[in-house]
Formats: sequence, structure tokens, C-alpha cells
Amino acid sequence: MTAEIGQAAIFLSVLSCLWAIAFLSVGLRMRNPNAIQSGRNAVIATFILISISTGALIYGFLTDDFSMRYVVEVSSAAQPLFYKITALWGRMSGSLLFWLWILTVVGAIVVWQSRQRNEETHDTLADHALIPIVIVQLFFTVLVTGLIEGIYNPLARFPNGQVAADGQGMNPLLQTPLMAIHPPTLYVGWIALTVPFAFAVGALTSGRVGSDWILRSRRWTLFSWIILTIGIALGGNWAYKELGWGGYWAWDPVENASFMPWLLGTAYLHSVMIQEKRNMLKLWNILLITLAFQFTLLGTFITRSGIITSVHAFAQSDIGPYFLGFILTSTAGVVGLVIYRWNRLKSANQLESLLSRESAFVLNNWLLVGLTLIILWGTLWPVISEAISGEKSSVPEAFFNKVVIIPGILLLFLTGAGPIISWRKITANNFRRLFVFPLLIGLVGGALTWGFLALIGYAFPLYSVLCSFASVFVLVAICAEFYRGAKLRAKRQETSFLNGLNLLIQRNKRRYGGYIIHIGIVILYIGIMGSKGYFLLESRSMTFGESMEVGKYQLTMRDSFQKDYENYRRTAVVFDVAKDGKQIGSMEPARHFYYRVGQGESDTVESAIRHFGLNDLYIAIGNIPPDFKAGGLVNVQAYHNPLIRVVWIGIAVMVLGGIVAIAEKSDRSRDS
Repeated sequence: MTAEIGQAAIFLSVLSCLWAIAFLSVGLRMRNPNAIQSGRNAVIATFILISISTGALIYGFLTDDFSMRYVVEVSSAAQPLFYKITALWGRMSGSLLFWLWILTVVGAIVVWQSRQRNEETHDTLADHALIPIVIVQLFFTVLVTGLIEGIYNPLARFPNGQVAADGQGMNPLLQTPLMAIHPPTLYVGWIALTVPFAFAVGALTSGRVGSDWILRSRRWTLFSWIILTIGIALGGNWAYKELGWGGYWAWDPVENASFMPWLLGTAYLHSVMIQEKRNMLKLWNILLITLAFQFTLLGTFITRSGIITSVHAFAQSDIGPYFLGFILTSTAGVVGLVIYRWNRLKSANQLESLLSRESAFVLNNWLLVGLTLIILWGTLWPVISEAISGEKSSVPEAFFNKVVIIPGILLLFLTGAGPIISWRKITANNFRRLFVFPLLIGLVGGALTWGFLALIGYAFPLYSVLCSFASVFVLVAICAEFYRGAKLRAKRQETSFLNGLNLLIQRNKRRYGGYIIHIGIVILYIGIMGSKGYFLLESRSMTFGESMEVGKYQLTMRDSFQKDYENYRRTAVVFDVAKDGKQIGSMEPARHFYYRVGQGESDTVESAIRHFGLNDLYIAIGNIPPDFKAGGLVNVQAYHNPLIRVVWIGIAVMVLGGIVAIAEKSDRSRDS
């Protein structure tokens, strides 16, 4: 009966969503607090109902209920308990239910946050925002009912009381701790963007298009940005460890689908500062957050519709047209509201100088949006090429790597120039005081990089020099901001420099948290420059006793072994590792073999990674032939990845800066 209760709860949630939309709309129009309260209660009811459905599906996994179609497709009796639970988002139907559940959690939080404020101030902006949130909930609820062709209810049973003997088990690539965390992290980040989008729509419907909706949703936007940063990093780390190609980013369609909303969210976080400070870009900010939200849905359309092949796409269905239809319809609704409020969206001020913080942020916005469109074009090119020529032609990784370099370096430079340049217009005196020293030190850093790389034998590395120049400039400029502010604070409070620095950050967490994020971005760029531009790769077929060299490291194949675990078999090859002729340890790359009911045996690459300071030595092996023990050959790929650990350090610093920034209390001021 558990599955039937869950299905009933899904159908009831359709009614609760319709109830919420109707009563919130009527209550706001008629200024009827009882109707508004009824609408809020319906939002809470939807959360409770979808929680019941989600719990029922998890119960099906825990009890190995193989009368349920979804349980059979993504679980098995031998599957570890942890992966039985994470199977919830292992394929399409379950991931949609999980997405919907998070969305209902978000709706319930918005209701909870707004209640006290509404009771004290009779402020209904959050109630206006609840309507678009519930509309999105309704869309996902209808999808998981199973009434839509091509999508089945995740709680549906097999017809005629059929019960499978066992389940097929989850895709082996998903049975790793990183992939257990990575998808839900991205989901949370994407879904959190629904809130600022909903507040933007609420501002349009209520006519309050000033800065209040931005202030009310600022923490949600920052939260989304932080979680998306973590989710993207987890995905890159998973690819690095599990796919065996020695890298962490290949511009795969699914990677791009997660990255594009992040870029747009980053642009929005910078753009809203201009509206708050100078009462400009009202229209642009609404369109920008709308784009960011729609790209979360577009990413699902790209990766779930089957129109594009991806190594990360573990579930495909006929869901694409429904997402595309919802994207177009909701976008048309926002455009209609923008036209209706056109006169109120005009900026009160204009750009006064190209040398101003406003101009730097606007340029930053255009670069981020431009990068998003370039990545979208490259991602959709297989579809575009098929429509034009009848044949799909994929875009190579090299295309993305080349086209993003110049915009990327300009963005890096702006992370230092934007925060230190003055609002309105910079004076010659301020330019000399704030820019000359960082620029000179940056030029020295670029020259040293050029000289060092030339010394060790690399051809003239223009992009590395530009990256080094920009990185040093940003670090010096931002550190100088911290130094000046901390010194002044310490002098005023008659305390130490470190206490002054702490007081400085505590008094303006948003500003200095942003500076910490920019420092993290510099560190990330340095790591990407080293790991992407100067890695070494050696690949060959080897057998026992043979050796290969990767840079200063010598790898000798010594042995192999096999071991059985709960639901897989591990076959590993042992390499002795030496550096400059001196033995320093061993590494054990492997293949894991899983048996899936009805699908036979499948395997995954388990790379061996050893850290040497900031660098990695990385070994992956190909398919192991049956005669390997008797002297057969196995393909071996070995990488030396310089500065790759700097990538993860940079991301950690970015997340730290985001946490500092989100800790600042939101301004409760409202539009006049």
C-alpha cells in the first residue's frame, strides 16, 4: 500500500498547487488576508504530500520492493544501503520527484520566512513571489503523475501484479560517493535560483520594481551560487577520478548545462549592485535572473531529451518538448509583464564615464552573458548542424578552450579592476593611487612567467603571460584593499592590524566576502593554467616488468591482483613508482566489474592518483585481457598534472568567500 499512498499524494498535490495559485491570486487582488493564508497553507500541504511520495519511494528501495518499476531499474538486492537511497535520483522519474521535493521545501521556507515579516509589516511581496514558485511546482507535479506520455510515475508498479526476482542495479558510474552528492547538490543550486526569479516576477506583478525584491532574495541567490560552485567542483572531481582520461573538465553538454546558470548567476550578483547603488539596470536585472532560471530548465532539456549525447547523461526520455514548452511559455509571461511595467523599469541614472565601477560591472556582465551564449552555441551545435546538413557534428574540446581564453582573461582582470575603481567616475589621482602599483607588479609577474617558461623550453606562452599578469594584478589590488581598510580600522579602534582586519570583514561581509571570492578565482585560474596547459601524457601497452616514463617519474608494472566486494569485483595492476631513479612508492589503478541483472557485466575505470605537492601523478588502465596474467598487454595512460590541486584550493577559497558574503544580514528597507 505504500506505493499507492505515494501515488495518491502526488495526485493530491496537483490539487493543492491549483488551490495555492487560485487563493493567493484572489487574496492578493482582493486584499483578503484569509484567502492569502489559505494559499500559503496549500503551499505547505504540497510540501507534506510530496514528502510522503518521496518517502514512499525510498521505502520501496529499502524493502527491495521489486513490484515497482523504478526500483527494479535503479536498485538491486545486493546494492549497498547508501546507494539504494541515492538511487532516488538515479534515473529520470525519480530525479524529477526529487527535484519536485526540493522545490516544495523551497516553497515552504519562503512561506516560513515571510510569515513574521508579513504579520509585522503587511508586506505581500513574498506572497506575489509564491505564485510563480507554485506554478513551477505544478509543472513538475504534472510530470511525475505519469499522465504525460514518455514519463512514468516513479511509484508505479508493474501491471498484473508482476514482481521481478531482482533489480537491474544502478549504473556503476553512479555508485561512487561523489556521484551520490554531486547531482543533488546541483539540483539544490538550480532550484534555489527559482526564488530570486519568483521575486522578480512578484515585483513585476505587484509593481514594486525597485530594489526590495533584490534585497529580499539576495541570500537565496548567493546560496544558489555557492551550492552550484560546490556541485560543479564535485562533478569535475568525479570525472577526474572515475572516467580515466586525466582531466576534470571537457566541455561535455552536461558540464555546460551546470556551468551556464552559474555564469548567469555570477553576472546577476554583480549587476544588482548597480541597481542598489545607482538605481540603474532594473530591466536588465529582471531579464538576467529570468535567463539564469530558464537555463536551469534548459540544461534539463539538453541533457534529458536525448538530442545530445553525453558521457554524463544517465537518463534520457521524451521529456524535452515539455520542458521546452514550459521555458517558452514562462519566458513569454515575463516578457508580457515587462512590457506592462515598462515605464517603471526605466533607469533613474545613466553611466557617467567608461572609467567607473558601473562600467566595469556592465562589461563584466556582457562578457559573462557572451560566454554563456558561446557555450550554448557549441553545446547545441550537433542539433544545429543536423538541422542544416542532416548530419550531427560535435564540437571538439579545443573549440571551447580557444574561444573562452580572451573573455576569460578579461574577466580575470576585471575581478581586480572592478572592486577598486570608483563609482560614477575615477579621478586621475585615484587612478594613480589605486592602479599604478598593482599594474606594475602585474607586469613584473607576467615578465617572470615569460622568462621562466622560456628557460624550461616552452615556446612563447602568450596566454600564460597574460594570465600571470592579470592574476598578480588582481591579487595585489585586492590585498591592497584589505590592507588599507584594516589599517584604517585598526587606527580608529586603537587595536592590532589583525583585529582591524577582522573588524573590517565583520562590518561589511558582503563586500569583503566578494573580495575573497575574487582571490579564489585567481587561484583557480592559476591551477587551470598549469593543469590544462602543461600536463604530460604517456600512453602505451605494457606487461609485467616493463617500464614507462612520465616527466621525472618512472613507472614499472610489477603485479596484479583481484578482490571481490559486496557488489563488484576489483582487478588492479600494481606499479612501482620511482623519481630520478629513486623508489618512492607504488600505485594501483584498477577496473571495477559490476553485474547488472539483464545487462550482464559492466566495468568502471578506477584511476590511481598520487599527490606530489600541488601536482598529481595519475595512472589509468584500459580493458584487461583474459591472457593478461600469462603475459598479455594492457593499455596504460599516465599523466603528470602540474598545479591541479591548486584548482581545488581555488574553488574552496571561492566557497569560503561566498559563506562570508552570505552571512551579512539582508537589508530590510523597502521601496518607497
